Order: sequence, then C-alpha cells, then structure tokens
Amino acid sequence: MPEQVQLHYVDLGVPRVTDLRGETSVGRTEGNDVILNHPSVSRKHARFEARNDKWWIIDLKSTNGVKVNGNLVAEAQINTGDKIHIGSVLLELKALPSVDFSGDSMFDNPSGTVIRRISDFNSEFGLDVLAEGGAAVVRPPSEPGTKAAPGVSREKIFQVLVQVAKAMLQSEDLNSLLETVMDMIFKYLPVERGLIILFDEEGVPVPKLTKFLDDADAHDIPISRTILKMVAEQQVALMTSNALEDARLLGGKSIAIHGIRSAMCVPLWNRQHVIGAVQVDSRIHIGRFTEEDLDLLTALANFAAVAIERAQLSEKIEHERKIRSKMERYHSPAVIDEIVRGVVSADGEEIRNREVSILFADISGFTSVSETKAPEEVAEFLSHFFSCAVESIFAYGGTLDKFIGDAVMAFFGAPIPQDDHADRAVLAGLMMQRLVGDWNAERAKQGLAEVKIRVGINSGPAVVGNVGTEKRVDYTVLGSAVNIASRLESGVAKPGQLVISQNTLDRTMGSFETESLGEFALKGLQQKMPVYQVLGTGNARVNTDTLQAATN
Repeated sequence: MPEQVQLHYVDLGVPRVTDLRGETSVGRTEGNDVILNHPSVSRKHARFEARNDKWWIIDLKSTNGVKVNGNLVAEAQINTGDKIHIGSVLLELKALPSVDFSGDSMFDNPSGTVIRRISDFNSEFGLDVLAEGGAAVVRPPSEPGTKAAPGVSREKIFQVLVQVAKAMLQSEDLNSLLETVMDMIFKYLPVERGLIILFDEEGVPVPKLTKFLDDADAHDIPISRTILKMVAEQQVALMTSNALEDARLLGGKSIAIHGIRSAMCVPLWNRQHVIGAVQVDSRIHIGRFTEEDLDLLTALANFAAVAIERAQLSEKIEHERKIRSKMERYHSPAVIDEIVRGVVSADGEEIRNREVSILFADISGFTSVSETKAPEEVAEFLSHFFSCAVESIFAYGGTLDKFIGDAVMAFFGAPIPQDDHADRAVLAGLMMQRLVGDWNAERAKQGLAEVKIRVGINSGPAVVGNVGTEKRVDYTVLGSAVNIASRLESGVAKPGQLVISQNTLDRTMGSFETESLGEFALKGLQQKMPVYQVLGTGNARVNTDTLQAATN
C-alpha cells in the first residue's frame, strides 16, 4: 500500500478531512465515498486508487475535468502537497501526522513526574460511584508546578467541560471532532504542541492529528510506545516537568533532538475502555503544567473518548449502509450481513476462481405474450415472475447476477463459499417452479393463461468478481460453465422443466428425484452432454444452519 495520506477540502463551508484507504470515489451524489456539494462537480466525477505503492487520480469523464497542480489530466500520479481541483473544488493531499515512536520515555524522572490513576480521578470527581480499590498513587509534582485547591479545580474543570460538550455535539464526523478536541486543548491549556493517537482494531497506535502553535516548529512529536502501553493498560495519566533532566534520557537522541521540557500524556478512556491517547508538550518552558492541568486534560480526554466512539460508530454504520446499498441488488440479506461483518470480501479489485452452480430461468413463450399486452401490463407481468425468481434465489443464499429480458441469471457458491452450492441451486429452481405454480392458481381464477418457466443449471469452475468498465461494474461469473447453463435452459429445457448437467448431478447424487433426458449436442461443445430433468426433492443436503441464516 502507498503512504497514508489525507484529503483536505471544504464542503458547504465546512472544512473536512478524509483518509485515503484504497479506492475512493468522488462526486456530487450519494453513493460516492467523498461527496462534494457543488454544481461544477459531476455525479460521478473522479476516483482515487492505489497503483504500485503510489496514489493515482482518474477522471471519470466528468464535465468540468480534474486538475492536478493546475494541469488538466485524464489520470495522474499524485503526491503529498499536490493541489487537486475536482471541478471548482480544491482538495489538498497531505500526509498523515508524523510521529516519532521511540523507546525513550519522557516520564521517568521521579522528582518531576506525576502519575495519576484514572480510578483516583473518577473517585475525586464523582465520575464513578465507587473507585477501584487501592490507595491513590500520586508522586509529588515538581516546582513550579502546583496543585490548585480541589474545589477550585473541580469548578474550573466542570465549567470547561460544559463548553467542551457543546463544541463536540456540533462536530459531524470523526475528523472534525478530532479537530474540535484539539482546539479545546489549545484553548484551555498552555500547550505548544499536541497529538491525538487512536488504536486500530489490532491495538496498533495510529497518529490521527497533530497541532502546533503558530510560532512553534512543526517537527515530529516523540512519543514512547512504552508510555502508550502503560497509559492504556494501567489507565494512568502522566505529567513531567522537565524531560531533559531525566538521567536515563541524557544520552537519548529522540528527546534531546526535539527539546521536550514539559509534557502530559493521558488516555482516551470510557468505562474502563481505552481507545487511544492524547499527548501535549512544551519545548521551551520547564514546569509548564500543573496537576490541575493534568486533571483538566484527563477529564477532557474522557469526554472526547465518548464522542470519538460515537463518531466511529456513526462512520461504521454509514460504511455498512454504503456496502448494503451496493450489494442488495445481488445478494440475499444473509450474504450482505456476512460481507458487512467482513467474513467474506466484496472487494471490487478481487477476481478469483470458484466452484459454483449457475442457474438460468426464463418464461416460455414470453415473446408472443408480450405482443398482446400493453407495456405497463408487460412490466407488471415480468415484475411478478422476477419476484418469484429473486425470492427463490435469496432463500437458498444465491447471488442474483442479472435480468436478461424475461430471463434471470443467478449463481451459488460465491461470494460465500458453499460446499452444497449445487443442492442450493436445484432447490432454488424447484422453489421457483412452486411459486410460479401458486401464481398460476391466482391467474386461473381470473381466467388468465398458465405461465410456464424453463430452468437450466450447471456446476463447475468459473471466474467470479466485479467486471466492467469505469462507468459500470457488475458482480458476475464468467466461463464455459456459465455458457453451458444458459444453453441448457434455452436449448434443452421444455416449458415447465428444470434440467441439470452431469456435473450438477454428480454434486447432488441422491439428493433429488431425476430422470435422464439423454445426450444433447450443445453449441461450443465437441461431445454430446448427458442431461437430466429434476422431478422433485429427495434428500437435499443443504447445510441447515446456513440455510436458516439465508432464509432469515
């Protein structure tokens, strides 16, 4: 993967930041990963993608084009610092905040370090009904850092938190929330540099935001992995009055180079759960912070963690909504649930070989039927058949590929691997016949003609994945196994019949009542192929647990 970068832009007057994490679409309408509400932006304007550890931008044949550093491009490699115009909207590509993760600790000087347990803080400020057991472990603060009177400290902290809570409630997304948190830190604390780190799902610290005073040098901020681990696991807040006086660090390059004097590091915590950390420091002033400052930063971090978790949940929900909106055309609700949970991949870049069973079905004599009906009647007629077909396909965990005129195509065994994909395909075909039979019963009451369908199924290896062009992509299957299934349905099956190939029969042996129809010469095959009609169910071996999930 290329370096981690962010897009910085303004939408509807609101500054926004978006991390690039793979293919990212940009446009004016819903369904894009980055939505730009401006008339100069096309509905699907451009796409960012990774190629050979580099970032590229591709113009999706938009009306007003894409410019990189003032040059109009169809596609171009981009780098941090580049200015990209999507229509008239400016996006700047910036690197993620850089952090020097060292083994050095700024908090090891006993005479100038305060270690404040979160449980003690909770007890003092009434954030927990009962504090965790054990006496408070607080080392004496260094001079000139002093501890304000408890009443004064609590009053100031609560006043500040009221303002913090109001500001956080106005933040719409995670990035703007982090900006708000950092702004609050710089507003109420005498800090020169600040850093927010969040732990990813594997517990790896990821720097998300850095901020510097206007006159401060924007160098990397050193932070110790040891301290991060201590803050997260032991749930303590730390403050040092002069890191350079730490005897252990006199020879340490990291702290010396960055000239850290005073620093604080506190966990982002909510109900004993630590999701990251905040570190602030001063490169000039010794004894810059007091214990009151440490308490204020600790309390602010608690409020921030609650808001950050809420924003992360909102982002996750929105991400799942986008996945569902893209997948619901093809997959049953159960399959979509598996994709959303990450059990299986729906990655657009991923094309793979799979053993699948392919089903084709169409309406016998549809051409003559459509000639005698008005367009509205034809649409309603087809809609009823397609409803029967889709309900049957989804009931057995199949994937709807496409509608082709009056025909429907589906496959089983992808994206979720299914050992019993052949049984599922046949059961779906039988259910389709049964639902059409119920429809015919209703039609007979109205004096309408009987509808008969033909179904053909074949099993075998196929290429599965998203296939198409920049403007249109379909999740589909390709290969000779698909062609055989299509020809079984169109060239062998008679009205009302469900026919299967030898390949499918071999995978469902003993599961269904079948009858041999003989051998048929199919277009594209040199030898004749034996074909069988399915008469009914026998001992279909569909996995009951998976089937139950598919039908829920």
